[in-house]
Amino acid sequence: MPGLAKTNDFMLGTATVMIGPAAELHDLNPAEHSVGLVKNFTITSEPSYTELSQGVKNTIVHSIMTANPVRATMEVYEYTARNLAYSLGLESAEAMAPLTVATTVNGAVNGGSPTAMTFDVTSAAGLTEGAYIMIELDQEDNFIIRKIVDIATLVITVDQPLPDIPDDAPVKLVNNIGIGSKDDQPFYAAKIAGKLANGDKVVILIPKLRIVKGFNMAFTTDNYGNLPMEFTLYDLVNTDTFYAEFGGDQARIFRQ
Repeated sequence: MPGLAKTNDFMLGTATVMIGPAAELHDLNPAEHSVGLVKNFTITSEPSYTELSQGVKNTIVHSIMTANPVRATMEVYEYTARNLAYSLGLESAEAMAPLTVATTVNGAVNGGSPTAMTFDVTSAAGLTEGAYIMIELDQEDNFIIRKIVDIATLVITVDQPLPDIPDDAPVKLVNNIGIGSKDDQPFYAAKIAGKLANGDKVVILIPKLRIVKGFNMAFTTDNYGNLPMEFTLYDLVNTDTFYAEFGGDQARIFRQ
């Protein structure tokens, strides 16, 4: 019967996507560099040709490849600070990390005046000048963002006047992620570790890329949101770390 399978090397599976500094391509690992839950990772090569035709029938007699862009897309489901920064093309993306520093207000704050810009905390460990904090005034949606301008033992001074704050209000350190930056994102590297339907492992190495699309933050109730990231892959130049290894290839697939 025609069309019967010769192997069980079928494509149905998931992949772990790791992103990091270009110089660390071979050292990327899931613990430090994985972007978490990913669906529909797809990498495509789209060669185009300039063709030479002849005769009144314009039959093709020759062609030359004139372009071969390689792109990769995926849906990233974890809205971590680092993933948000990657999706926005921020230069500081690699430095973004989950923040666990938290404390509480020690003593109620009587706000409402321009001079109410200080408050006491039960602990200032992990807080630094220039950092941003979120003060939760209740457990629903009433919270404020302030920038720390000074720390004197357990007394915090912020950049904007404060409202009334109850005693024991939670204070949390937060990342500051800009939207609409015009700065160029640095080049990154990526390692994609996936499995075929039969369990065989496949690894893709991308030595030079930029994340050119992906930010999408919609608070909806009908489905889980995701960051639809898109990579543009680049040719290496002789000053790039892995130029000698990859030559003119923009990515490599390693398959048994």
